[in-house]
Amino acid sequence: MYQGILHKMSTEYLNPIQYQLLIGNNNISVNNLINKKISFKWNGKVECICGRILNNFYRQNFCYQCYWNAPEASPSIFKPELCTADLGIEERDLEWEKSFQLTPHYVYFSNSSGLKVGITRKNNELTRWIDQGAVQGVIIAEVPNRRMSGLIEVALKKVISDRTNWRKMLSGKPQHIDLESQKLIYAKYIPDNLIQFLTPDNKIIDINYPVSEYPKKIVSINFKKSHLIEGELLGIKGQYLLFDNDRVFNIRSHQGYFVEFSY
Repeated sequence: MYQGILHKMSTEYLNPIQYQLLIGNNNISVNNLINKKISFKWNGKVECICGRILNNFYRQNFCYQCYWNAPEASPSIFKPELCTADLGIEERDLEWEKSFQLTPHYVYFSNSSGLKVGITRKNNELTRWIDQGAVQGVIIAEVPNRRMSGLIEVALKKVISDRTNWRKMLSGKPQHIDLESQKLIYAKYIPDNLIQFLTPDNKIIDINYPVSEYPKKIVSINFKKSHLIEGELLGIKGQYLLFDNDRVFNIRSHQGYFVEFSY
């Protein structure tokens, strides 16, 4: 049995993707547990990024104070076009925002439940695509900061979705998309002052996940419904564990929960 704070699963880009479950200081290979019975038990406590121990998070895995004051929960985290560090304007903590925002970013197309546009830090694209359950990905543009990536995304999401339909993503493999041709088709929507950042490289990344059986009628399970989650693990995709009886468990949305894990 392992005890501690539950973290987002770490991943390694192999065929299929290799997953490590992080509980406290323990790293557990989840691929080896497919088709075996596993169990999570929540003890009723959570820990915010600031270290506060709570019975529940206020919103989005933050306590009240962090949600309204921490730079990790600022509006620009969810809407990168609102970033202002490159303009020297503080949102909540300028030094933190400079370190987070003033690095090269990618704009990309991926195929998780169909074509979508998104952004991520340079060299984080594989982790990003894997976490969202994408089976294909291609870089569209490389820009010097987060705000510019957000501006390109805002322009493109007028004609392309920027969201993953997680139920569709977990129902099986989506239809293959010619991402290179999609890049050429939608490049015209990038603003003229940002088209210079379009990347010439059209390398497509394919991603395979360790799934023995996909759910037929998805049932989302979480610790609010039951402090005990157990059953046979049938696969892993994105940050979801796929259990028997069509049940799915989102690890990422349960970061910060104190759990006991056994298999």
